[in-house]
Amino acid sequence: MPWCPKCGAEFREGFTTCNSCHVPLIDHEPDGTEEVPPEPEYGEKWLQNDKKRARTLTALRALIALFLAAAVLLLIADKGIF
Repeated sequence: MPWCPKCGAEFREGFTTCNSCHVPLIDHEPDGTEEVPPEPEYGEKWLQNDKKRARTLTALRALIALFLAAAVLLLIADKGIF
């Protein structure tokens, strides 16, 4: 069974990367002597470098807000408040 050398999580066969730590898995239970590669830097940094992604994310957030507002209005109208 593959194991994550950083967090020690056990995975089923076929997995190659830890879904939490994003490091390659090893084929034995970690004993603390394994070298763990540095964690890649993610976060909001990709937004700074790619304006198209930032615009897409803003549009998705606006659509979600509109759908939520419409759902609330439909629920209120269904109960006869308006």
